[in-house]
Amino acid sequence: MAMPSMPQDNCEIKNKAFQTGEIVDYVITYNWFLVWTDVGGVRFEANKDKMFGEDVINLKATGITYTFYDWFFPVYDVYQSWVKPENLLPVYYHRDVDEGGYLIDIKYTFDYDSMLAYSEVEKTHKPYFRDTIEIPPCTYDVVSVIYQARNIDFSKYEVDEKIPFKILLDNEMHDIYIRYKGKEERKVRGVGKFRCLKFTGSLVAGDVFKGGEDLVFWVTDDENRIPVWAESPIIIGTIKARLVNYEGLKYPMKSMIKEY
Repeated sequence: MAMPSMPQDNCEIKNKAFQTGEIVDYVITYNWFLVWTDVGGVRFEANKDKMFGEDVINLKATGITYTFYDWFFPVYDVYQSWVKPENLLPVYYHRDVDEGGYLIDIKYTFDYDSMLAYSEVEKTHKPYFRDTIEIPPCTYDVVSVIYQARNIDFSKYEVDEKIPFKILLDNEMHDIYIRYKGKEERKVRGVGKFRCLKFTGSLVAGDVFKGGEDLVFWVTDDENRIPVWAESPIIIGTIKARLVNYEGLKYPMKSMIKEY
C-alpha cells in the first residue's frame, strides 16, 4: 500500500520542537473526596519507523496503573500515531486499550488524496465494524495533535485567543481548541521550577471527561515546549499529570529556573 500523499499546503508545519529518541514521563494523580493519590503513569515516545514503505515518526503514548491499584481498575492503554516527518500529519493511528478488562482496538488509515479516513473498530461485546469517514484538511488524532501543538509559534497569539484543531476521535470529527493564557511560573515537585506558557483547552465529552474548557496545562517556555503539568475534572473526581522525567530533548531545558 502506498503512502497517502498530502497536498494541502496550509497544513504544513515543520517540526522544530522535538527529535526522535525523545522520552517524556508523567505521573497521574487522582483526587476524590480531597484525597490525592498517585495512581499511574504515562510515557510519551518519539521514534523512527516505517509505514506503507516510507519513513515516518512513531508517536507513542502508553498509560498504566500502578500495581497497587490493579485490583481496583487496571488500565493498560497504548495510543500510537505514525506521522510524516516533514509536517506531522498522521498517516496511521492505532488505539489499543484494556481498561478493567474492557478492550478497545481502533485503527485509522488516513488518505489525503480522497480526504477520507478508513477505520476498523473492535470492542468487547460489540461486533467488529469498518467505516469510511470524510476528513477536512489538517486532521489529527489525539496523539499527533499534541506534538503538532508543540510546534505552534505562540508569539503570534494574544492572551485569551483560541487556537483551533480538528481531530478524529471515536470515528467522529471534532473541533477542539486551546486558549493561550499568557506566561506563568510553575513548580513541579521533584523536578524543578519552570518558566511556562499557560493554556486552557476544550475536551470532548465521553466516558471520562465532562466536556467543555476544563483542561488547564503548562508547557515550557523554551524551544522544547514540553508540558510540565496538566489538570482537569473528570466524571468523578479530578486528575493531574506532572512531569517526572525527560530525556533525548532536542534543546537544553532553558526554561528551568531551579532544579529540585
